[in-house]
Amino acid sequence: MYPPAVADRYPDRLAYIMAGSGETLTYAQLDRESNRLAHLFRQHGIRAGDTVAVVLENRIEWPVVVAAGMRSGLYVTPVNWHLNPAEIAQLLADARPAALITSAAIAASLDPLAGVAPLAGDRNGIATWCVDGDRAGFADLRAATAVQPTTAIDDEALGARVLYSGGTTGRPKAFRQKLLGIHPAAAPPRHAELTERLGVGAETVLLSPAPSYHAAPFTFQLITLAAGGTVVCLERFDAAAALTAMRAYGVTHSQWVPTMLVRLLRLGRNERGLAFPAHRVAFTSGAPCPPEVKLDIMQWWGPVLHEYYGASEGYGHTYISPEEALVRPGSVGRPLSGTRIHITDPAGHELPAGQAGRVCFATPADIAYRNVGDGAPSELRTVGDGAALELRSMGDVGYVDAEGFLFLVGRETMTIVSGGVNIYPPEIEAVLLTHPDIVDASVIGEPDPEFGERVVAVVEPRPGTDSGALSEKLVQLCRERLAHFKAPRRVVVVGRLPRRPNGKLNTDGVRALVRSGKEDT
Repeated sequence: MYPPAVADRYPDRLAYIMAGSGETLTYAQLDRESNRLAHLFRQHGIRAGDTVAVVLENRIEWPVVVAAGMRSGLYVTPVNWHLNPAEIAQLLADARPAALITSAAIAASLDPLAGVAPLAGDRNGIATWCVDGDRAGFADLRAATAVQPTTAIDDEALGARVLYSGGTTGRPKAFRQKLLGIHPAAAPPRHAELTERLGVGAETVLLSPAPSYHAAPFTFQLITLAAGGTVVCLERFDAAAALTAMRAYGVTHSQWVPTMLVRLLRLGRNERGLAFPAHRVAFTSGAPCPPEVKLDIMQWWGPVLHEYYGASEGYGHTYISPEEALVRPGSVGRPLSGTRIHITDPAGHELPAGQAGRVCFATPADIAYRNVGDGAPSELRTVGDGAALELRSMGDVGYVDAEGFLFLVGRETMTIVSGGVNIYPPEIEAVLLTHPDIVDASVIGEPDPEFGERVVAVVEPRPGTDSGALSEKLVQLCRERLAHFKAPRRVVVVGRLPRRPNGKLNTDGVRALVRSGKEDT
């Protein structure tokens, strides 16, 4: 995304709209304001290869900060602001940002982090700015950029995105795109084949209803802006508000996770309102979309719902069209962009079509934007011509049919996917075990019609503990120590957790206890 590419020809074209407030940003404004911020970065000694952490809600300043970083050669690192301060501090300790940009509403919880020198390595501290005023530890970004030039910096360079994932241990893990060392105007297209299948172009008006720090909204906002289209961003997801925005702004494309589609379908007929004549493409990702949800949406909107699946880190994707989904319900499609799928058994041996195993991607070595230092599970295999082939897996279990369509059936690990977000049981279990009345704890996911999965805690209390009040206390403890979406939705209190002779949990036994659970919260 390089604002001058559009602004030079269509300065007054809308680049960004906040659906609720109606605030807008033209391409000329996006170009001008991102130039000012780029100059501010350089003034503070922030150079190509440095990191800017973006801890922001969905708001009109978001594309300015991202564009400034992308034209300054920075690692642009969006941070999930729903994490608690301790979790954010852990992430920042790994990212070692040279700059941190946030808002007044979030800054209050980040005050302990402001200007902390160790996070910035050998610098004197982090440059910290607040987009809507100043407060202790954070300078006023508007005032700081107002005096900067509106022309481009002399050393423009293409930046890259850094995505943080908890990994299987729940600890922060960075997935960094390569810094290509080129001018932003020469940036190669992102996800070119998928973009073509979805028809994203200059006339696109994209509804982005999810938090912009997530991988898919972040990426497709960039793709839309690079094409010269318009992004319509919801301040926060609300099903009725999303439909209102689709009508009000003539949305042509919309992006969802399955949980959002479920909430749309739960609206009454009066809330659903009239049709959306401009809307021609919807797409879903983040978690497999249940076939019945996909069918219900297409009965409502017509055959417009596309789905793609793959690694946010960029080493493999699949895609299925609306027409293909109707014929093969439950499939997440076939590979895109030269990616190949391999289904392997635990020993790494290739499995035949129709047999379930570990889903692995093999991506051509020369693919653009392949990540560095992603730490993804991988294995080397020897293919027919004797060449080494690197396979990477996200821990999913599935099979391919005779035509190469992928079907997912589960996950190798106990990672919980709720509303398109990965949740990692070990960090929740660690919090539960800090409670003085808990002897043992296990966390698993159980099916949820809205979120796909929900978090369930199974706990063994000390003898004599009042189990009636325990569930509420444990949920509150998790909400205090972790982001709220990680807190258990249900707590099952048991006399003893089932463990094998080697001390490992008997997961089948734990799931049986959940099915017959006593306590609900």
